[in-house]
Amino acid sequence: MKTLICLMALLVVCSLPAHGANPFRAAELSDMELSKLRGRYVMPDRIIHFGVTMSSVWENGAGQTVGAAVTFNVNGRAEPSLHVTDLSSQLSGTEGTVSPGTGTLVGGAGLTDVRGISQSVRSAGDFNNGLNNLEIVVSRGGEADVPAGGSTPWAGSTGFANEVGRVLIDRQGGGLKVMLDAGTQGSAMQQIGTGKVVQQASFTGDLNSVRNLVTLSVGLKELPLGQDFANCTLEQLRALRPVGF
Repeated sequence: MKTLICLMALLVVCSLPAHGANPFRAAELSDMELSKLRGRYVMPDRIIHFGVTMSSVWENGAGQTVGAAVTFNVNGRAEPSLHVTDLSSQLSGTEGTVSPGTGTLVGGAGLTDVRGISQSVRSAGDFNNGLNNLEIVVSRGGEADVPAGGSTPWAGSTGFANEVGRVLIDRQGGGLKVMLDAGTQGSAMQQIGTGKVVQQASFTGDLNSVRNLVTLSVGLKELPLGQDFANCTLEQLRALRPVGF
């Protein structure tokens, strides 16, 4: 009996094609195959909310700030909401003076044309601090991100200004853009959409700080007990390679 089993196993192995001799060997996927994987790991009815929060805040050498945030949410019923928030400080007039910036930045125009994610900090002054940060948060259950206090619904191009500078939130080229102008001290910019995320900080003065922050959040529905979507995912992946895994 053992001899018969060994012979059957040998016949099965010999009948396998060369590329299937080791069914557990890793197979490299082409770019075309990888492009078809987008969205296949999350069932559509499991997404209960999706959101983007983008904020830019500039602080000068006297501790004065100008900035804004925009929060975009889409719930499980595909209902969008868009809010903007003024993050500028209220100036009292007692803050210290800020020396005008005299630095000059050259080049860098091509940074906005980069596809994907582009982050840059350039400085033509001294003692400046710039941060570009992109965070992706995937959670189970919960609620969508709540806009900061004092936020207002989007009503088209929106701007805020004070003695530090001005910030403008606008839709340009199909995406959402936050542009911050701090006068002679420099500028900052963030843009998301049209297949790219751009974060930039440019300093032409001294003792400035800027924070460009983006958070992408996805909320997934909690799985009922005993319900398993693993087999669904495997079947979708199996269809990408007709020869099987």
